[in-house]
Amino acid sequence: MNQETLALGLTADQLNSFFPILQKGVTVPVTVGCSLKSLLCDQFAIPADYVAQRITTIFMDNSPVDNLDSTIVQDGSRVTLSAAMPGLVGATMRRGGFYAALRQGISHVIGNGNAIGGSGTVRVKLFNLLLAELAPLVLARGLLLEQDELADLLRNLKGGVETANPCTSRVLLTVFFHE
Repeated sequence: MNQETLALGLTADQLNSFFPILQKGVTVPVTVGCSLKSLLCDQFAIPADYVAQRITTIFMDNSPVDNLDSTIVQDGSRVTLSAAMPGLVGATMRRGGFYAALRQGISHVIGNGNAIGGSGTVRVKLFNLLLAELAPLVLARGLLLEQDELADLLRNLKGGVETANPCTSRVLLTVFFHE
């Protein structure tokens, strides 16, 4: 399928316009067949110490993940990232936490699927404090948006952005922020 590309340079005060779509989930082109740690650190350029200390709750395909090195990203995987969540549920879902054993039956199983490398996509969701901190990295990587999603997003941007309608139904949007 032919796909158009659109790059936007926006001011930092426009970042929060992307929060609703990032919480809903965005499709991001990536190289699949790698570890979840490689996806986060190498492809999204998130520092390893940030991943280890700040991203305390990770779900892949709706299951909590404890081991980022042995969890393999597949084409179409859904990756949800969150900082610490409060309460017993937050403590139970926390990666490597004391209560992680309570969720043994729902945790991501290592070795689901084959580790076949190549081009693919993942659906990424960001929550709570990670929205403001990781959104610029995800947006710089690029989002695959349907034409109507792009139109809605551009219409809701603070200050508005005008663009010609691309001739295809899918657009690769990359966004960079400056002061």
